[in-house]
Amino acid sequence: MKVKAIITIALIISAALMAAKISPGEDSEQFGEGNYIHIDTMVIEFNRTDANVQIKYHLSPFAQVYMFMFGSKHLEPKIKDIFFDFENIEVRRIGRSSALIHVNDISRHDDEYYLHDSRELGIQPDILTLVYPDRTRQNIEYARAIQFHL
Repeated sequence: MKVKAIITIALIISAALMAAKISPGEDSEQFGEGNYIHIDTMVIEFNRTDANVQIKYHLSPFAQVYMFMFGSKHLEPKIKDIFFDFENIEVRRIGRSSALIHVNDISRHDDEYYLHDSRELGIQPDILTLVYPDRTRQNIEYARAIQFHL
């Protein structure tokens, strides 16, 4: 890489970090140590034994610059870390502030019922919404795990 390109990239990153320190919009407390993503909402919609998960998040200023320069694909490992307790997940789409994940075999079928086991989450969302097959909804604030209460 040419020296000019390296200097330009360094200046862009420095300017973004300086702007992040000056701007009052971001609360650095919401990003825990080592975290650069904050989960605002997570909606899990159950469909038989599978589920679709919609996540809305915001990133630390440095992560925003990194994603702008290198793309959102680099967020995929962090998104998968959220679902470390799940066995079969597929990241279908990652954007600047949202992601769509498909989870296979989140439930098991027993006669005419679907049974859902509790699972831990790698990052605590502000609001977790569970949408059951009958379309009933359950909102849980600051959930550390997906626990089912009907």
